[in-house]
Amino acid sequence: MELLDALEDLLGVKCGESRGIPMAARLCVLEIFAAHGSCLSYKDLSKYYGRGKKGHLKSVLKYLVEKGFIKVENERYCLTEKGLTIVKDPPPQCPKLFIAGADTALRVAVQSGIKPLNWLLSAGRYWRGGKFIKSMDFRLVKNLDGLLFLDSGAQQFFSGFKGFDYPYTAREYLQLAMNIGADLIATLDLPLDILVPRGLSINDGIKRTVELGVEVVALAEDLGILYKVVPVLQGFNDLSQWLESLDLYKQHGITPDRFKLWGIGSICMMTKPTLVSKIIGGIRNAMPGAELHIFGISMNSLRRVFNLINSYDTSAWVYWAKKDGAVLIWSRRKMAFMHFQARDGKRYSTEDLMETNLKQLLEMHENLCLRTSSNLTLINNYEAMV
Repeated sequence: MELLDALEDLLGVKCGESRGIPMAARLCVLEIFAAHGSCLSYKDLSKYYGRGKKGHLKSVLKYLVEKGFIKVENERYCLTEKGLTIVKDPPPQCPKLFIAGADTALRVAVQSGIKPLNWLLSAGRYWRGGKFIKSMDFRLVKNLDGLLFLDSGAQQFFSGFKGFDYPYTAREYLQLAMNIGADLIATLDLPLDILVPRGLSINDGIKRTVELGVEVVALAEDLGILYKVVPVLQGFNDLSQWLESLDLYKQHGITPDRFKLWGIGSICMMTKPTLVSKIIGGIRNAMPGAELHIFGISMNSLRRVFNLINSYDTSAWVYWAKKDGAVLIWSRRKMAFMHFQARDGKRYSTEDLMETNLKQLLEMHENLCLRTSSNLTLINNYEAMV
């Protein structure tokens, strides 16, 4: 409740000491949620509130509902994502950034001399002819002096893999992870944002994702690398789907208490930052003690959830350089990337643009970290409360 405490100091009011002050009453209600849960009945709130005349609590709750800090669900008052940003303490440190890319992109990163860089490799990229090939990427990535995250290769379903399942087994996948010295290993998961439009049902996709996850966990435990495994939650277009994925994992003993870091899949193709924010906020609420890694999140959505996550990866720096020769310039004033068409004949190569984009990506990350840790969050929430 660090933010609540800071708000009290800023406003000069204390829940138990400042009677007759509306702001103190609002803080009192939020402190009740912080201490007793994110969804409470009016009876429970009345029991803990203990101040003001009859009807006073209802007027406070009405105000907090109107301002978007709480909402009414099934005759209970529940914190919204906005309310959670005040009640729940944010992750203690800036989220880790994992740069995603392979082949030319990885070579550009190494040649840039920037260290350390955490890196994400996609396993599916190295599956050819019925086996995992040896690649120079596995040697190059060691030069970056950062953490190595091995992704299952789900994005290869977009163009490379056929059907609704992986061409390699969990054992083959884990053997690759061990061979390249991966520090983190995502469980095999089905990318519902790609496969549902092709005919896979959401329920079957979630069920199969958990089945694959259970298999990876069991094999990793036998191989002595369970501590590296990152269970991945999947869904398609509604928070309940990711939570269903979590519930199925729990039925197999794969819980947030047992695994510290969890991956959130099927976010990268979402075009509505508000939906991304709702999903990540809901998962954070359901797993308050866990660390969350978001795969391939868009830069527009990232700003909204930066203080709710613990790590993320992106290949946007590669995508825009290859797609239309665009260079990304980060604007601290606008808190957004500006896209400039930079391919001018043969004047700038794709590799040149990649290197520039990589440096601007790191600029963005540093800026968001500073912004998150500054008093701007406190000021914004103070303004919303008054």
